[in-house]
Amino acid sequence: MTRMEVTGLKGLGALIISFVIYMIDVVNEAVVVLVFFMFLDVITGLLRSWVTKSWDSTIGFAGVVKKLGVFVMVGMAAAVEYMVISVGQDPKSLVILGTTSFFIVNEGLSILENCAQMGLPIPAVLFNALEKMHRDPSGKDHRLVRHPILDRIDKKELLNENEALQHQLAKKKEDVSNEDQLESKGEE
Repeated sequence: MTRMEVTGLKGLGALIISFVIYMIDVVNEAVVVLVFFMFLDVITGLLRSWVTKSWDSTIGFAGVVKKLGVFVMVGMAAAVEYMVISVGQDPKSLVILGTTSFFIVNEGLSILENCAQMGLPIPAVLFNALEKMHRDPSGKDHRLVRHPILDRIDKKELLNENEALQHQLAKKKEDVSNEDQLESKGEE
């Protein structure tokens, strides 16, 4: 590695570390709460998959990728705020705080959803508070719209249906092999 490459890597590392330190220093509490909620979401997601017997490593990996994407977006918000500060404006940390707060509420709703799917009762006051925070004053919902059929899918029911179909298929194969054996005995 040449001296210039080493210097470039050091500069890039310093830039990344400086950016992270800047971001954490601006909204330390909000970032800590976001990380804590992400941790709780992962734990409740694992518990939900264990309780409902619906463990899927692909879904788990997709969740981790989404969590990394959240940090990319919080980093983008920090970069935008840094740019606004560098041109002489004072955003009062609202860009990062707004972005982080949005994802905190999103994680909170996900935690509640996981708990509800495990059969735990959800306090209405907590659900309502998070739901209200998730909407803007005009009442618009900020979540991505899911296809309605996804809300009607019950994973346990799908697993039971799949098991029943597997059983029927095995029975048909067994019946076919029994018929073949009877035919071969009849020919002898």
